[in-house]
This record gives sequence, C-alpha cells and structure tokens, in this order.
Amino acid sequence: MVMRYLPSGFSPVALLSALLWWSPASATKPVPDEFVAPLQATAATSMHAPPKGAGRVRTVKDDKMGMPVLQARTAQEAIAAAVAQHAAGCRMLRFSSDGFGWIVTGAANYAATENPVAVRRGRQEARFKAFVDARTRLAECLRGLPSETRQQISERLAQDDAIRLALINLAANDEERREQALRILARGFVAYAVNDDSATVRVHLVTTPRTATRLTRPTANAVEAISLPEGLNQMLAEAGGGLIPPVGNRLIVVNATGELALVGYAINLIGVHPDPAAQSKLRTDAEKIATRHATEALTGLATDDAVAWQSGLDEASRDEIRTAANGYEDGEPSVRRFGQIRDLMMASIKDDPGFQTVREGSLPSATMVKRFGSDETVAVVVVYTPPVKKREVIPPAQQQPTAPATAPASTARALPAPLPDAPAAPASDTPAIQSTPMDKP
Repeated sequence: MVMRYLPSGFSPVALLSALLWWSPASATKPVPDEFVAPLQATAATSMHAPPKGAGRVRTVKDDKMGMPVLQARTAQEAIAAAVAQHAAGCRMLRFSSDGFGWIVTGAANYAATENPVAVRRGRQEARFKAFVDARTRLAECLRGLPSETRQQISERLAQDDAIRLALINLAANDEERREQALRILARGFVAYAVNDDSATVRVHLVTTPRTATRLTRPTANAVEAISLPEGLNQMLAEAGGGLIPPVGNRLIVVNATGELALVGYAINLIGVHPDPAAQSKLRTDAEKIATRHATEALTGLATDDAVAWQSGLDEASRDEIRTAANGYEDGEPSVRRFGQIRDLMMASIKDDPGFQTVREGSLPSATMVKRFGSDETVAVVVVYTPPVKKREVIPPAQQQPTAPATAPASTARALPAPLPDAPAAPASDTPAIQSTPMDKP
C-alpha cells in the first residue's frame, strides 16, 4: 500500500485542512433514504404499515456471486424478507433499478434457566456475540466477492467525491482501490434490528453504497458522520440494542465542519427482586454504576488513557472490549490517517475549559446525559461536545489542496434519517427502549 505523507515542517493547521479538504458534505442533492432501521426508530419516527401493492421478493440463484440474492422493488422489502428467514448468513440485496447492498445476520444462543439474573446476563452476552458474528460474516462475505462485483462496488462508491479521492490517494493500483472500497462498505453498515427468539439472538446489519457514504467506523472507537446528531443516533442504537461492550467510549467527528463529540457509555444489568420498592432501588443503583463507568470511559477518551477506566472492569468486560477491536490493524492506511485527524482535533480543543474538566474526571455543565433501557438493562451515554468554530463547507470542485495528504479509506457519513415518505420498516423483536430527552446530570 502506498502511503502519502506531508513534508516535515508543515503546520498543524495546514495539516488538518489538508487531511479534511475532501470532506463529503458537498452540494450533492439529497435523495430519499433506502430503508428505515427499527433500531433507529424513536417515538418521533412512526412505523406505519407497509404500502399496499408492495412488490414481491424473489430469491435469485447467482452462481457467480456464490450467495443467495434477494431481489425486490425496494430495499426495505428485500431486507424484511431476509430478516423473516430467521437464519444466520449473508445475502445480497438488489432493489430499484440499480440499487444493491448486503444484509448479514449473526446469531448466538443463551441458556434458558430458572435464574432470571443468569438469563439476563446470558441474553446480553448473546447480543454482543451475535453482533460480532454478523460483523465478521459481513467482512468475510465481501472478501469472497468476484472481481467484477468488487469493481462495481468501487465504481459505485467512487461516484461520491470524497470516497473517489480516498481511493485515489490510498491505493496504488486498481486492485488496491477495490480492496479499500470493500473495507469502506464493510465498515459503513447500519445496525438494522435485533431479534430474540427461543433463547437465540439474531442481529441484522445492512450495508449499501449509500450507507457507506454516510457513516463509517475508521477505528473501533471512532465514528465519522455527516452530522453529530446522526453519528450519535447510530451510537445510541448500538448501545440500546446491547450490541457493544458493556463499557466504552467513542469519538464522533464531522470532517466537513470540524465538529466533534466525546462519548462515554455503559450498559448495566438490573438485578431482580419481587418487592417493587426493592426492584426500583436495584434499577437506581444500576443507573448510578452505569453513570460512573460512562464518566470514567469519557475521561479515558479525553486523556487517551484506556488503562485507568478499564482497570475497574471485570475480565469478561475487558474481553469484549478486545473482541470489539478485532479487525482493525494499526498499520491500516485508514487507521493511521484517522490517528492524525484525532491528534489534531484533540489538540485544537486542549485549551477548552470544559475539555479540561472532563480530563480531570468531572462532567462540565455543557455535558449531556442520555439514560434509557429496558426492564433488564439500563444504559447511560455521556456526551461532551466542545465548542468549535464550524468550517465553511466548500464544494470539492472549488477546493485546492495545498499538499498531498494521507487520505482516508473511509469518509464522514451518517445514518439514513427517516423521511415522511420513506418505506415502512418491519416490526422488531427488540425490547422497547424507554428514552428520556438529553439532559444534564
């Protein structure tokens, strides 16, 4: 892989501009979203019934692809058909005139015992395992695609100005460009739904060229999105679905504007007691513990010290954190490039009083806390958004980079935001999440 670096002595401000100049928030005309993910749905997003006269879904045998292909009028219909199969695996989607993507289903079992606490713990562990299984299946599925399909993916993603420049700068030849395109697609998935049926948890992930141009995960603990709210939506969906380790942090960045958000989170199981008052106290205690862990994880992100906040966790939690980081290598071009952006963005806020407060282990007044969960778990997400002056978004055609920079193998993108006329999403078996508005602690 050919890596391109800036000359020594290049100023940090110029370096950050060079790293971000190609950001995708261009003058591209918005288009309707392909589908609505149940895990993204909130009370403000009504899940109405499927439209009358919806087209049927056909399963096409494609020997060249080496996997079943679901063909439908819309992505929503094809995805619903795949979810209804209740089977782990990877399936290609074809929809509309030229739309395509993949849905992958991961599965994990948990023991059904008479101990309710053990069942809750087993179910939570199964959700994470099913998510990891789905993510692994997706990467393997895409790696096995024939060369002509890889080329089609590369060409489709290259229609986005940002990704086109990323592919040009990260790859020395067509083969490397196709490989980088697959990585973009594999990390640009949407967590679609979670189903729990008869002690088996199934997690469904969906990726299409459109989702991959709107959101990416350049490292295990980072999200690049076209806006902070949309990046947080995905973070909240994964936390609410129990798809991530019980404690962790995320750095969410918007390359187009220079905005960033530091996030710490924790998901804690609630004990079981027959007395309502005692049960209420168990929930309150679980929330307090989750808030403390989330705050510690946020501090660890601000100080770049993972040892301190992970030292108080049990070995099982630390194992899940290590597992979540699988698939990322320090030598990857996209990982190295994001490391540069992270260092420069964090340096740009080093004098912010609120950031200093976070580094000291406290929550500044501007911190927002999201508390939600089910009868079995409580999740707390702590978000600090440093004040930054937004950069003006300049269409790529008008931008002139001052020097060659290490371009990313993925670009800032966000989750599909449901529109009033978006296709209806099928019901999910995910336990209802009782949310409260963002509030200050």
